[in-house]
Amino acid sequence: MSLARQAVMRAFGLAALRLALLFALVFYGIDELTARRSARWLLYFDWELRMPYWPAMFPLYFSVFALPFMVPVLARHAAQVQQWERRMAAAIAIAGVVFLLLPAQLAYATADAGAWRPWALLALGVAGRHNLLPSLHVALSGVTLLALWPLATNGVRRLLTLWWLLLVVSVLLTHQHHVPDVLAGALLALLLGRGSGRSSSVGASP
Repeated sequence: MSLARQAVMRAFGLAALRLALLFALVFYGIDELTARRSARWLLYFDWELRMPYWPAMFPLYFSVFALPFMVPVLARHAAQVQQWERRMAAAIAIAGVVFLLLPAQLAYATADAGAWRPWALLALGVAGRHNLLPSLHVALSGVTLLALWPLATNGVRRLLTLWWLLLVVSVLLTHQHHVPDVLAGALLALLLGRGSGRSSSVGASP
C-alpha cells in the first residue's frame, strides 16, 4: 500500500470516529432535550398523508450507512477526506441548531410493517423522535455524494445519482420524514457542497 493510500485510510478512520461521536452527541443529545418540551412543529403538506407506506424500502433506507465507505475508495489524498469530514461536521452542527429551534412531530399514524417489522423497529430505534427538519439522512448522503462527484467516473456518477434519488424516495415511503425535511436536507447538502469540484485537485475520469 502506498504512503498516499495509507494516509487516506488513516484520515478516514479518524474522520469516521470523530463524526460518529459528533453525530451521537448532537443528534441524540438534542433529541433528548426536545423530547422534554411540549411544543411541536407540524412541518408537512396535507397531501403527504396520502403517501403510501412501503416498508420494503427499509433496506434501501439503511443503505445510507454504506455510502461513506466509498470516500476512502475514491479519495486520492488525505486532504480530500478531511474536507469531506469538515462539511459533514458542519451539516450535523447546523442541523442541530435547527432541531433545537424547530422540534417537529411526524404526522403519520403508526402502520403495520408486516414482514419488514424488524427493519421498522430498527428505524424507530436509531431515528430521532423530533429531529426531522432538515433530514440528516438526505443532508449527509448529499454532502458525501458531492464530495465523491469530482473523484468518480461518469458511470459511477450515474449510479450514485440513481442511488441517491432512490434513497430520498425511501425516506419518504418508509414515513421517516416529510417532504419539507427532505427539501431542507437537500438544500443544506447543496450549500455545504458548493465548490466540491473546484476544490478537488483530481478531476473525474472521462
